[in-house]
Formats: sequence, C-alpha cells, structure tokens
Amino acid sequence: MIRSLRSARWKTRAVPTLWLCGVLSGLLSTATHAADSLQTGVESNAVIQEPPITESDRQHWAWLPLARPPLPDVKQVAWPENSVDYFILAELESEGLTPAGQADRATLLRRLKFDLHGLPPTLEEQRRFLEDRTPTAYRELVDRLLADPAYGERWAQHWLDLARYAETDGFEHDKIRLDAWRYRDWVINSLNQDLSYDRFITQQLLGDGSGSSTAQVPTMFCLAGPDMPDINEQDLRKHDKLNEIASTVGATLLAMQVQCAQCHDHKYDPISQADFYRLRAIFEAALPKVRRDVQLDVFQAADAPQPSYLYYRGELSQRGPAVPPALPRVAVVESESYLCRSDAPREDFANWLFSPTNPLTARVIANRIWQHHFGLSLCENPSDFGVVAGEPTHPGLLDWLANDLRDHGWSMKHLHRTIVMSATYRQASHKTHPRSSWERSLEQDPDLELYSRFPRQRLEGEVIRDALLLIGGQLNRPMGGASVRPPLPQELTSTLLKGQWEVSPAASDHRRRSVYIFARRNLRYPIFDAFDRPDAGASCARRERSTTAIQALSMLNSPLTLDAAESLTVRLLAANPGSTSTDCESLIQQLFQRVLGRRPTLEEQQQMAQFFQGSGEAALEPQGLEVRLATACIAMFNTNEFLYID
Repeated sequence: MIRSLRSARWKTRAVPTLWLCGVLSGLLSTATHAADSLQTGVESNAVIQEPPITESDRQHWAWLPLARPPLPDVKQVAWPENSVDYFILAELESEGLTPAGQADRATLLRRLKFDLHGLPPTLEEQRRFLEDRTPTAYRELVDRLLADPAYGERWAQHWLDLARYAETDGFEHDKIRLDAWRYRDWVINSLNQDLSYDRFITQQLLGDGSGSSTAQVPTMFCLAGPDMPDINEQDLRKHDKLNEIASTVGATLLAMQVQCAQCHDHKYDPISQADFYRLRAIFEAALPKVRRDVQLDVFQAADAPQPSYLYYRGELSQRGPAVPPALPRVAVVESESYLCRSDAPREDFANWLFSPTNPLTARVIANRIWQHHFGLSLCENPSDFGVVAGEPTHPGLLDWLANDLRDHGWSMKHLHRTIVMSATYRQASHKTHPRSSWERSLEQDPDLELYSRFPRQRLEGEVIRDALLLIGGQLNRPMGGASVRPPLPQELTSTLLKGQWEVSPAASDHRRRSVYIFARRNLRYPIFDAFDRPDAGASCARRERSTTAIQALSMLNSPLTLDAAESLTVRLLAANPGSTSTDCESLIQQLFQRVLGRRPTLEEQQQMAQFFQGSGEAALEPQGLEVRLATACIAMFNTNEFLYID
C-alpha cells in the first residue's frame, strides 16, 4: 500500500514549468530584490540570502555517507548466487513470499543476449549454450557477451538518452552538427574498453587530455542539448545553454533536480538559487565564445576564468550578485569547502564527483545500471533522489551495489556481471512454483518492486529493428563512422524541407545497426518514434512505454517487417531444401528458434503444420508454401513473445 501511494505521488507530481517557476519566484526569494533590479537590471554587489543547510537536510538518505552494508540474514540459504540475492530474498521473506524458480536455459540466453547486445541469439549461439551442460556455462556466456563489441553498441543508447544526444540543433531550422557522431562512437568504444566510470565521466567534463585533435570530443556530452545558433540575442542563447548544462549535469550525475532553482530556491530540496548558479559557474569558463550561426560542439581545452552571476527569476535582464564556481552545499561534507578553484573548476568538480566523501555519484549510476537490466529502478525516479521522490525499495542493496562498483575500480562491466549472475536476475517471469505461492506473488508484489519474479520488458524500437534485420539475415555489422539515413516512407518525406533527409547511397548502409542511424532532433525514424524513443530535447532517464495502434500497424505493414519476413522465408527454405506442406517439421522448428529463441511446443508445431497444409486442403505447391511461410513469419514478428523479454 505504501509503495502504491508513493508511486501515485510521483505520477501526479508534475515537473514545474519555467512559467510556473517564474510566478513562484516572484513570491519567494527574489521579492526583496525586485524593486532595485527592475530599475537597474544589475545587483552585482548585493548580498546573497539563502537558507542554511541544516542537520535535518543532511540526514536525507541520498546524502548520507556511503558505507557497505552487511548482508541480511535469510532462511533459504541455498537460493542466493551472490550478495545481491541476500537483499532481495530478505525482503521477500519479510513479506512471506518465495522467489520464482530459475528460467529455462533458452529464456536465459534470449534475455541475456537482448539485455547485453540488443540482439536475439543466433541458431549457433543457441546450440552452443543449450548443449553446454558444464557448471560454468552460464558464466562463460556472460563473459563472452560482455567482451563482444555489440555490448557497447547496445549500452551506448542508454547513455545517449541521458546525454540528449542528437545530430541536429533542433528548433525551427534543425541544422546538422557534422561531427556529433564522433561523440556517439566515443561512447561505444569507451564502454567496450570498460573505461572506468570515473574516467568515463571525467573525460566528458574535461576532455581526454591527450592533446590530439579529438581530445575534446567527449565534452560534447555537456553541449549535446538543443541550441539555436541563429537567434538574434546571443547573450540569451549563452544564458539558456549554461542553464541547460547545469541542469543536465545535476540530474544525470547527481540525481539532483537543480533546474528547479534557476528562478528561486528549491521548494522541497535544500538547493538554493545561488547553489544553481554556483554549479553553472563551474562550466561557464569552458564555454567557447558564443557567436551567431556558429554551433557549440565541444568545451574549450582550458578554462578562461570570467565573472559569473546569479540571475533573479532566471531572467538574463535581472542579473544579481557575482557567484564563484562551487559544489552543491548539501552534498558536500560539512567540514570540507564547497568552493572550486576559479582557474580549474571543472577539474575540482570531477575530482569531487569520485571522492570517497561523495555518496551520490556511485548511488546514481548503480541505480541506472540496475534499472536497465530489470526495467525497474530501485529508486522511483532515476534522476531525482530528492526529498519528495521517495526512498529506494531496497536501500541496502543500492548501497551495496554502489560500494561494489567503487571498490572494483568503477568498472561497469564488473557491475553488469554481478547483477546478471544473481539468482534474482535468473528468475522466471511466469509461474514456476506452487499455485498458492504464485498467486501471493501476484497479489502482494503486483508492480514487482520486491522482485518476486523477473519483470517482463518490451523491446525498444531500435532493438526491434535490429532484431528483424538480424533474423532476416540482413543486418550489416560494421562499426562506427558517420551516421546513415535509410529510406523514409514517401508520406513522411513529402513533409520535409529539401535536404533534411538525404538517403545514404549505399543500400548496405540502410541495414546497419540502429545506433548508427542519423539522429535528427525534429524527426525520429518511424519505428523509433512509434516505440517511444525520446525526442532528445532533454535528458531522458526512463523511456515511456506506450501501447498504441500505430505500433501494431507498423509491425504488420511496414516495409521493415515485410522485408524481414521475405528474407527470413528465403533463409528458411534454403536451409530446409525439399520441405513441403506435409513435411515441414524442421522448417517450423527453425522458424521458432530464429524468431523466439526456442523450439515450438507440440501444440504449436501441430497448429503451424495445419496452417501450412491448408487445413485439410490438398498439399500446397512450393510457391504456396512460400507464401504461407512468409505470412507465418509476419505473424511471429507480431507476437508478444517476440516483442517482449521474458
């Protein structure tokens, strides 16, 4: 009941709009300065008045020191595979629940392959894993998948959502950023190399320090958001861009909704308006000189100190006192200084992010990684650890994961391995234990916050497209390089301005992995749009999961699905020469294995055979079998089992 109320509270707590912030600010922290600032527009010498950070503020769970908790006591001592499971099992036992049994091997393989690679298992991968009955088979599978370059291509998209990555500016003209793809490739390569998370973030704040021509490419993270280079008021453009950088960094790295303090002191969290502008000041010196019609792509290699100010009501015309670059006061240990050096504020900020006294960075990324493995977050809003957001469902587990990540050199692959090796991750998503236990699980854990079974997850649009191409034998696997533009439907291209989507000339490029498709901010590729890809207008911590008629129509009628079905039909017939409508057992088995990653049940085998035979009609000619097989492929692509991970 408490969890349901907390969930409902989050859903009804709308993010304040900038307009609302402006109204509130007139009633709050700017009231004492309004009259003078309206007359002069500047209050550089005014004294900043902000609420002090109290001991009560510091007792909020997110800002407490990070310490490795002891493993809880459990009764079913044989169930845990590693430390993760003790925290999950202890909660289940406290509610009188039993974890689901382990998923079958075919399900585990498909789950892992989509989770770590964003691709379905091939027939050879199925054969290799299902025939390997050694005790180390599962661990060896995990290690192989983490070592494969497809891992970086899959997990890069999660980070690109957070980074509001796109290759255009957005707004009316949506001009192309010619080198934006280099940041995407940097993310993919960094993940594949298992670049430690501290270096992964530090390079996105400072550059890689190599002194090469591409040294600042990682800092595209900070400038990846929408921009309007052709605006007349370039000072306003700079003002908005800096605010957006500070807001993104606060939410993405610290799960602090600092953007609410652009106009006034935060209503709930101990974040003052001065805190926001001090955080913003950290990045001001790195921003290149803003010029009309010149895009902002990377930070300057070295900071160029310049005065930074607080802006009443968040308005450029209401400049207030000067502020130094500094860390959020509430997140800094009381005995430490929160000020940054004026000549190296980003370096100080990066060092603090990964200092032993900062508990936020490790908690935030551990929570995000858990979220993408299970489709559920240990904290209800992955980018908001504030007072109103609610506490974690498993605070001990979150802290244990955060400590484990930090203790193992911030290795993200280590944390992936720990999570997927757990018994919690290996649970079935459907009934495996006695009816009474299963019914209690459904009744007491309907939202799966206790992880009494594995949460089923729908595939994202990018993964659906890649799966269709791979199953059809069409996927083109070269990595990296400039993005590609597959053809778009005529009804869509007719609405575009000339040059907005120049189709790539090489047909093979049209079948590359989805992460390499050109990311236009004002135009999402159709299947991505249908399946809830974010618009890159802001950092996205968790994608929506809508159910619409457009999704069903796309899967039934789109050229992508029809081409994949035709190609798969050709592959199946070539692999099973001589198949007829009355002798198609191998054909049906391979169809199920390629599309669903498992063999058909006896009932499914019989039903499909009846379909191929024409329900008692005379045996079909080869051409008739081909048509029915293509129809069966389309039907299989439209099953829930294809679109969801069990």
